Amino acid sequence: MTQEEKILLLGALFHDIGKFWQRGDEKSRFEKHQLLSSSFVNDLFDKKYPILSNLVLNHHNEDLQNSNLKGQDRILAEIICEADNIASMERKPDQSITQQQPLESIFSKVDYDKKITLNKVYQPISGISYSNYKFVQDKFNSDELNESYKNWWNSFEEEIKNLNIDETETLIYVLKKYLWCIPSSSWKTRSDVSLFEHSRITASIAISMFKYLMKKYGKIENIKSADIQNREDKKYLLMLADITGIQKYIYNISHKGASKALKGRSFYLQQMLDNIAYWILDKQLELPITNLIYSSGGKFYIFAPNTEDVKNKIKVIQKELELKLLKEYDGDLGVIIGSMPLSGEDLKYDESKKVHLISEKWDELNKIAEQNKKHKFANNWDYNLFTPAGIDGDVERCAATGKELAGKSKILSTNSITVQLVEDSPIKFKKYQIDGKIFYRVLDNEGKETNDFISSEQFLSQQIGTKLKRKYNTIAIYDILAGYPVLDLNSFEILETKEFDNKYDANLVRHFLLNDTELINLKGNTEKGFKFYGGDWRMPDTYEDVIKSGVGIQRLGVLRLDVDNLGLIFKNGLGTKATFGRVVQLSSMLDFFFSHYLNKLQHFSWDPKVGLSEDYKTFNYKVRELIEIVYSGGDDVFIVGHWSLLPDIAIWINEEFKKFTSENPNFSISAGISLFDDKYPIYKAALDAGKLEDIAKKKERKNRDGEKKKKNGICFLDENTPVSWDDFKQISNYVKMFYGWLEYGEKNSEGEKKKISKGLISRLYSIYEEYKMGKFNNWAKWRWRASYSLTRLARQYRDPYEKYINEFAAELFTSNKTEQELVHLLFIIANWTDLLTRKKEN
Repeated sequence: MTQEEKILLLGALFHDIGKFWQRGDEKSRFEKHQLLSSSFVNDLFDKKYPILSNLVLNHHNEDLQNSNLKGQDRILAEIICEADNIASMERKPDQSITQQQPLESIFSKVDYDKKITLNKVYQPISGISYSNYKFVQDKFNSDELNESYKNWWNSFEEEIKNLNIDETETLIYVLKKYLWCIPSSSWKTRSDVSLFEHSRITASIAISMFKYLMKKYGKIENIKSADIQNREDKKYLLMLADITGIQKYIYNISHKGASKALKGRSFYLQQMLDNIAYWILDKQLELPITNLIYSSGGKFYIFAPNTEDVKNKIKVIQKELELKLLKEYDGDLGVIIGSMPLSGEDLKYDESKKVHLISEKWDELNKIAEQNKKHKFANNWDYNLFTPAGIDGDVERCAATGKELAGKSKILSTNSITVQLVEDSPIKFKKYQIDGKIFYRVLDNEGKETNDFISSEQFLSQQIGTKLKRKYNTIAIYDILAGYPVLDLNSFEILETKEFDNKYDANLVRHFLLNDTELINLKGNTEKGFKFYGGDWRMPDTYEDVIKSGVGIQRLGVLRLDVDNLGLIFKNGLGTKATFGRVVQLSSMLDFFFSHYLNKLQHFSWDPKVGLSEDYKTFNYKVRELIEIVYSGGDDVFIVGHWSLLPDIAIWINEEFKKFTSENPNFSISAGISLFDDKYPIYKAALDAGKLEDIAKKKERKNRDGEKKKKNGICFLDENTPVSWDDFKQISNYVKMFYGWLEYGEKNSEGEKKKISKGLISRLYSIYEEYKMGKFNNWAKWRWRASYSLTRLARQYRDPYEKYINEFAAELFTSNKTEQELVHLLFIIANWTDLLTRKKEN
């Protein structure tokens, strides 16, 4: 990055920091924010960049016109001014606002159906971590808000002034930590874009504009004001990279070491995505990290200058990455890149010009990427795609993935080196290197050779998974041009903080904390940041341990869920009010929920009769010992663990998501849960859960009024009966009640606890079968037979169950507690209760 670009970046990032100062300091409340911003950068950078304070001071048109800035300094100031104007297009004057405002939630602005009235909700000042995040509120207290601003500003000022100012990315992450919940404007305007998103978008626009104009005119002095302010010119390029084959890659493993490998592969894929983005930014396009607009869910967006040089480089990048993936992953993983030129008008807020909505451009770019998927690896037809490949003779394959490793004859004749995975692990391996390929033979507990070999990739995946289990909490990213290939697992290392403190490597370029924002704890002179990662814990080493530790039948389960209508939300949800800032704000907040907030689950305990508790000590069953998040990011989740917890986990995620999105009915989740034993291939279990999720999304369910609905529900135990979340919670309540009767009993009139027999479950099954047959025969028969059956059961268990059974019978015939007829849901209730109360394998 040139000196001019560095100054431009810092000016754009800190141009509005005075707004934060205004709100956090009573004495500065009525000072102009430009003056405060100028004073702040002058103090922070200790006059290292003399022009910086002037650029920040004059980032408004009026101030710029009255300034004495000339030449290069004026051009840089004009670029920041124009970038700021474009990045703040969503703001509209509101003269009724006479006091400080909190950030309005972006979720209260999304309405793709245009059928509801959305209420304003506000984001309180809080930390950006699951432990201290505060949900949106429908009102605020001015005195409390002012006190929050004061405390938040003091914390920010103390932290940022103790950092190394030469670490620009570190400064950016500290800005994110504090500015994510600060409105970009709150005086005479309402703001639903945070000051952080506004500042980094301003920076990305400014840098891209500068590079575009420099490429076009050669020298800064040749750039004219008219060139900067020309919003018809396609100065910008929005680039999308999408990794394909993710699911196939993650789940294509055997059960041996699956728990470690699943977690390791999932983590590695997201880190590989980030590494590719860093490689493109650092080494190919020479752009700062602000221009990485979004990276999660298997894709990332980069905002770049629209120059021929950049467009040519993108073609080279595509070819290079494709070839690397072909060689290393046999085409199982691929990368698709799409790009779209943008003008200032495309980023502009203009209700009358729907053709210029950035949300439509965003959607169009995704369609370009989807279209490019049909021509996967098209840039590498010169590669040996159709020539014979592989190893001659009898071949040894990876026990986990089936990938060819080496000829057996060569393995028998080669020397090997014994290595150990981690210091406290009893598992040992023999390391082989044949024809440039590294792989490992698994040794048993006594150190004897087994017949199992695993690939280097599988070995390293297990190593990553093991370290994640041990709560290693930092990631070291190495210079990929110094011997660490961008797609190699060796391009990064997971360490404990104390390990990093004692380690020096000249190739180290970035250092991240995992799910921890306390950057002050990191030492060293490298760039620092924090990375959110969904699922920063692991279950015990083997599924065999987990399957014996839960409640009921010994089965594992997979929960898969994602957000409904996400494409529609981004395309039409913000309507004519869509701006670049709002689209980015929405993306960032959704990713925060799935990539980070769900980690809160690891501190919960669970009981089959009650459900989840946020206190780890409340119940005997610990969530972190029975389930783990394999993947969570973007808008979807994959969780594996003992099946018995997963329904309550799904209910909790849905309810938290509703609170997170301010109860906006435009946001909903669909889910599926599959059950499998410990010998069933994990990839098949994942596919099964995916099919159930699709059923929840696509299959119509009819409520008691005949209204048909799709999505916003879950499919569990009965693929023919997807249910709404409200119905699923009601089903869960019945299951908990019946489980309590069967396992714990109820007190009778004499204070004695009496259990009920599993004959209850048999009767529920029978009633459901009668009901199902009645659909095709005699509709009324099931009713009188159910009444007779339940009445006999009630009389058999008079005290204390007669009252409860009769109440359930009445609900079965007349209840309005569920959207669908309760009897239609009876199989799920009976089956769920049955599985929870199984004592032995059948």
